[in-house]
Amino acid sequence: MAPESIVDHRARAALEFCWGDGERYVATYRMLRASCPCADCKALRAVGGDGDAGDDVQLADIQPVGAYGVQFVFSDGHDRGIFPWGFLRDLLAGRVLSAVTR
Repeated sequence: MAPESIVDHRARAALEFCWGDGERYVATYRMLRASCPCADCKALRAVGGDGDAGDDVQLADIQPVGAYGVQFVFSDGHDRGIFPWGFLRDLLAGRVLSAVTR
C-alpha cells in the first residue's frame, strides 16, 4: 500500500512518509541511497561495500512506478533502485535490515 503523502524536507535532507493508518517515518536521503535495493547496490553490499554516497547526497527527483513503488534519483546520478511500497515501509520501520544486505 502506498503512503498517503511523501513530504520532502529538503533543509533536513529527508523525506517524511505518512501512511493511512497513522504511521509516519522520516528517512534521510543518505539512508535511502545506502539502502538502494537495485542489483548493483546489493552486489556491492555483499562484498563489504556500503553504498554510502556521503553526507552531501541530495534527492534530485522522485518517480512513481505505477502503484508498485517509487524510484529515487540521487544527486550522484544513481537512479536504478525501485523501492516497492512494502519494502520501503518495512525498511523505515527497521524490519528488513537483512534484506538490505542481501
